Amino acid sequence: MRIGVDLSAIQSTKSGVDWYTHRVIQEMMDLLAPDEQLCMFSNRETGFESEAAVRPNVSVFRSSFTYQEPWRQFVLPLLLRQHRIDVCFFTNFVLSIAASCPMVLTIHDLSFRLFPRTHSLRNVIWARSLVPVSTRRSSHIIAVSNNTKLDLVRVMNVPSNKITVVHEGAPDEFNPEPTADDEEAMAHYGLIKPYVLFVGTLEPRKNLNFLIRSFDQVAKARPDVHLVLSGRRGWMAQAIFDELERRDLLGRVHITGYVRERYLPALYRQASAFVYPSLYEGFGLPPLEAMSSGTPVIVSRSSSLPEVVGDAGLYVNPLDTAELSKAMESILSDPELAASLREKGLQRAAQFSWKKAAQQTLEILRDAARV
Repeated sequence: MRIGVDLSAIQSTKSGVDWYTHRVIQEMMDLLAPDEQLCMFSNRETGFESEAAVRPNVSVFRSSFTYQEPWRQFVLPLLLRQHRIDVCFFTNFVLSIAASCPMVLTIHDLSFRLFPRTHSLRNVIWARSLVPVSTRRSSHIIAVSNNTKLDLVRVMNVPSNKITVVHEGAPDEFNPEPTADDEEAMAHYGLIKPYVLFVGTLEPRKNLNFLIRSFDQVAKARPDVHLVLSGRRGWMAQAIFDELERRDLLGRVHITGYVRERYLPALYRQASAFVYPSLYEGFGLPPLEAMSSGTPVIVSRSSSLPEVVGDAGLYVNPLDTAELSKAMESILSDPELAASLREKGLQRAAQFSWKKAAQQTLEILRDAARV
């Protein structure tokens, strides 16, 4: 069987969907049966070229066509036919409408429908134009959480039996054991302990102005505590900097930008708490990575986050600054609470793995190819 994968979603500075794609495919390579070939297609560098060079059952096919969506809709179907692909995996909401082989599609969330104001107009138009027809054309859909599956059924009328939930995971490097990289990471980004950490794209949906306002209350009572915001700048990120300037917090809030893969586990490990006040998430990978690193987590009481965190974190109303301030203060001032959350978080995180996600995904692809 020849399995195709659209890898055009992967960017050099990875965030949620990029990491999902990278981790699932990385694990899937080790699970292929002797008669299975994994053929990856992209119009940019994938990061898997070296893997393909040493694995006889893995190939990478790159095109020089620059524009991503026209490449997916017009070039990729021809490539799938040329390379006799039996089933193709699309990891980022949209598939090749004209492709003739069975297709499996991952949907991460429906924020473009439920929270359109947290996206650029261009992204909303792209998603609303192509996601509905992609869900109809797909042989099967992977949802990264039960919450996303329910949204697909409720909002887009996708049949429940066409959707399988496959949770994400956290790789082994996210663990509570310090390494030589920890001090180097702290020095590289100029971080001072204790600090509260956020990791994710700096964009409206992550509710960071709310986090800054909540931290402002903590900062007044705790002059030793800092807030660290890590992630690449997204749409409307300037509003975050404007909020910091209004509140005179530029010296207490540190924006690292995109964090190197090597240093990210260290930033989680060294944090006193991890805060994720997002308004809506399809899964919530950063809280899982924080729990795997032994860091107490605080998350919004919304969307998929309770599904990921379970009883291992503190929950807050994402519109109540006093509630979030109190939660941060509780962890910072109560070592017993922090230790309890740390232990619960490690136990909870152990229930998720990328290997398990890859096994489930591969079985779905095999089933789709047989139909």
